[in-house]
Amino acid sequence: MNLGSMKTSHLFVFLFGSAFLSGCESMRPQRTSMSTPEYAAREPIGTSLFTSDQAVLSDDAVNKILSSKLELPAKAKIALMKFPDVQGSYGRYYFQNEEYLKLQEAQVNALSEALLASDHIMEVIPLPSLMIPRQLSIPTLREAAVRMQADSLLVYRIAGNAYTQYRVFAKDKAKAYSTCELVLLDIRTGLVPFARVVTRERLELKQPADLDLTETTRRAEEGATTDALKAAADELVSFVKSVPRKGI
Repeated sequence: MNLGSMKTSHLFVFLFGSAFLSGCESMRPQRTSMSTPEYAAREPIGTSLFTSDQAVLSDDAVNKILSSKLELPAKAKIALMKFPDVQGSYGRYYFQNEEYLKLQEAQVNALSEALLASDHIMEVIPLPSLMIPRQLSIPTLREAAVRMQADSLLVYRIAGNAYTQYRVFAKDKAKAYSTCELVLLDIRTGLVPFARVVTRERLELKQPADLDLTETTRRAEEGATTDALKAAADELVSFVKSVPRKGI
């Protein structure tokens, strides 16, 4: 072995050893400054001393919000809004695709049916796209829902990915992952009492009726999306059932 190879080998061993030791160090329990007796002896602080925080929300408002309880309506009317999602397997002009539009309707139906199974949700109405503000923010979304006299606004977002596998002596298959984000905004208070992120997966084998693996992939995406929506909606229904409600 020449001198250059020896130097390279020694350098590799040194770097590998350093990385290994660094990894071992990171696995050890870390002691933070907040766990020391000196920190525990300090006086507690109950308000923000940053002037920029006061400009957005006063300390009195923060204390009032954190010390109060939120009561949901006994029979709620929920406005439903979807955030723009990725194109998936429908291509660049997915908004002009008939199958894509049907998929959007199926998603709304799946979410609405799961929510209406609750005795405490009276109505679920999709927020029309022309009422969705260009600059999305909590205040503007709240105003849009108020115009529909909705008690709550449920914002959901779908994202996912799909993988395909070609096989020589077996059926090709596609696997899709779908993540559903749900955020519930209480219109009267502006609070967000519920937020969830749910991920589901679906594996589909290519069927004789599929023209190509793209159709298999779409079926996997649709199945994973429906499963994620229903799971997230079920969690919301359980939450609504467990929290205080007005008049009850």
